[in-house]
Amino acid sequence: MQHFKTTSVKRTISTILFLLLTTLIYSQNSKTKIEENRFIERSENKFGVTDSLKNVIIPFIYDFIEFKNQRLIIRKNNLNGLFSLDNKEILPIDFEFILPRKNERFILWTKKSIFGLSDINGKIIIPIKYKRVSSIENDDFYITENGNNLNGVYDFNGKNIIPEEYKFYTVDKNIIFATKDNKSQIIDINNSENNIILDEKIELIETVRHYAMGENLFQIIKKENKFGLINSKNETIIPTIYDDLKSSQNWRYFIITKNNKIGLINVNGTVTKEPIYDSIDLRKEYIVLKRKNKKDEIYSYEY
Repeated sequence: MQHFKTTSVKRTISTILFLLLTTLIYSQNSKTKIEENRFIERSENKFGVTDSLKNVIIPFIYDFIEFKNQRLIIRKNNLNGLFSLDNKEILPIDFEFILPRKNERFILWTKKSIFGLSDINGKIIIPIKYKRVSSIENDDFYITENGNNLNGVYDFNGKNIIPEEYKFYTVDKNIIFATKDNKSQIIDINNSENNIILDEKIELIETVRHYAMGENLFQIIKKENKFGLINSKNETIIPTIYDDLKSSQNWRYFIITKNNKIGLINVNGTVTKEPIYDSIDLRKEYIVLKRKNKKDEIYSYEY
């Protein structure tokens, strides 16, 4: 399962993105209508909120203000808080980030990289105690990770429907590949009667998600030291006959290894490049296949 990281590198990237976003959205002095009688304004590099009569509702003392879920996320001194349109504090300016989700929810990210979830009125829906909180399909469900690196699921209303007893791998909409007590399974969040317990010899392997348009999600598995690929219906996509199987830069292709040689296979099961190569260099739109004493081959991904 791909989690967002909470390292200093992540913080630096987030800060840079924030500054770029601010520059793109707002000129030196700007005014943006957010409600019939409310405007976010920028003046002399500070943000505030005014009404149509130019009355200052929220003073121009903040580094950034954005309007999400009918609430204002206000940033000052690299920290964020949640306010109403009438300048009433809902959540104090004490969070590293406040991340708006659908269904009037906010993921809360503290200075100590502890996560939780609130509604638009500041009510805590998921306790602020988790190593990570992330939303899945339509933000109806939220995945948590505790200090023991175990995952669980809360619903939109804060009910813990799957306890933190699992390690999650690939999440495909409301279907989750997971292990519990070293037993691999496929969990259906909506209906536990549809859960599938996989063969006891099957091990789940971390599988890259590419976040590409139209991407189908699969799960790399290992069985008796051989690797293959299945989908969320437990259908075999690539048989477990390879010595290794890894994601490429394109979700439609996987790198296969057999007898210490490397090749390329499509998710339809077609071996695009037989495993005869010594190494493969991955590029965004193509790959470079290398063999000793042979000219390098270039293969462009098909879409």
